[in-house]
Amino acid sequence: MTEKLRIAHCSDIHLDGDHYMGGTRESAVEFFRAAFAETLARMNAHRPDLILLAGDLFDTNSASPETINWAMEILGAQPVPVVMIPGNHDCLAENAIFKRHDFGRIGNVEMLSSEDGRLARLNALDVAVWGKGMVDHSPDYSPLGGCPERPTDCKWFIGLGHGIFVPRGEATDRSSPIPMAEIETSPCDYLALGHHHAAMDVSANGTAAAFCGSPTDTIGRGATYITAELSTDTAPKVEIHEIPMDD
Repeated sequence: MTEKLRIAHCSDIHLDGDHYMGGTRESAVEFFRAAFAETLARMNAHRPDLILLAGDLFDTNSASPETINWAMEILGAQPVPVVMIPGNHDCLAENAIFKRHDFGRIGNVEMLSSEDGRLARLNALDVAVWGKGMVDHSPDYSPLGGCPERPTDCKWFIGLGHGIFVPRGEATDRSSPIPMAEIETSPCDYLALGHHHAAMDVSANGTAAAFCGSPTDTIGRGATYITAELSTDTAPKVEIHEIPMDD
């Protein structure tokens, strides 16, 4: 019998951001909240088994308490498990949101913020998810570094990472590199990646992998999120979905 896992994946929401907006601070706050709420609704319309947030939920670690509480409430209201990691904008600096607020206490949320990486198990889905918390967005930080071998006691293995894509044969001195070679050799069935605001499918060598873009930016093909479907007897399917944005 064919078994499937449906995933919805987004990142780079940048709640409390204001540098993309030309209006007032209040209108910017409302824009980012409304865009995230709409994105969650659109993702849930695909009836996913879980939602992955690959970093930069917040634009800054100085996001307002009101926005942080709003984010915790809307994540807790989701009908499926949510697994998330910090990004470079909301990294684990001294004043980090994710140090001051325990997102892991939300019943349906797994916050992967360990500096060395953590493996979360969603037993009802037969899924293991790995990711780690970014402390310093620097060239020395490896978003996928330290990913463990595939667990033998789960059907699906998923990884999360937040950083810059480095195509095969190229080098970079930019921060948080994700080389194609690490994607090609990954033990994961799917890598949910964030940081690039332009969505792109970077699947390789049997590993489905994608940067989902941003639901609050129009770079590339516009505001986007991703759905991925894993199957026991067919190739993974990764689809980039565009979100219409008002002018």
